[in-house]
Amino acid sequence: MSRAGSRHVVVCGAGIIGLCCARELRARGHKVTVVDRAPAVRDGCSFGNAGMITPSHFVPLAAPGMVALGLKWMFDPKSPF
Repeated sequence: MSRAGSRHVVVCGAGIIGLCCARELRARGHKVTVVDRAPAVRDGCSFGNAGMITPSHFVPLAAPGMVALGLKWMFDPKSPF
């Protein structure tokens, strides 16, 4: 799999963005090592916020009252969604 110009790349972070970057680098022929400080992949921000990575639509689902507010927003034409 070695070809001219290929490198060994270290990706810091095993969240959704880090893993997507690692996958793309691997597809382009680079050797990739992913490192993360968390013991399990599921412990990061992507997991805790239901995988939402769009800053304009970011609302932590774990915040108090978010489920009730989400139901209210479903029927409000001026809601952020």
